Amino acid sequence: MATPTITMSSFIFIILFHTLSASMATAQLLNAATQDTSNGVASITDENFGSLVLNSETLVLVEFYAPWCASCKGVHSKMVELANDYAGAVKFFKLNVDDNRLAPYAYWIQVLPTVLFFKNGEHRYRLYNVSKTTFFKHIKQNL
Repeated sequence: MATPTITMSSFIFIILFHTLSASMATAQLLNAATQDTSNGVASITDENFGSLVLNSETLVLVEFYAPWCASCKGVHSKMVELANDYAGAVKFFKLNVDDNRLAPYAYWIQVLPTVLFFKNGEHRYRLYNVSKTTFFKHIKQNL
């Protein structure tokens, strides 16, 4: 009976491939959140939701939206304005519910658009289609 043997060069190749794959996966997760930051609101996914939202020590607002949702566009423009007003103090993200099902399910997102407030990994508040003044009020209460 033949026993499989791994040569030293094969072993090194496997280690290098594993290391490269892991670092590429990490870079993809980070890029997924930073690729759309030109307006201050980064796109996130179910995969990086925990690391970017739940592990943050600062106040985080997450906009749950769908591309086909007309009222989502109005809330998004408010989020962009708020991201400019609170740059550095508050993190702003958006999550497409059509492409990501886990986070919307976990937080009972049943109405679009919905904005959730998180601080220190805890869900603090939920807002629906409201005025910018209401957003300001709740941001100030949670800072």
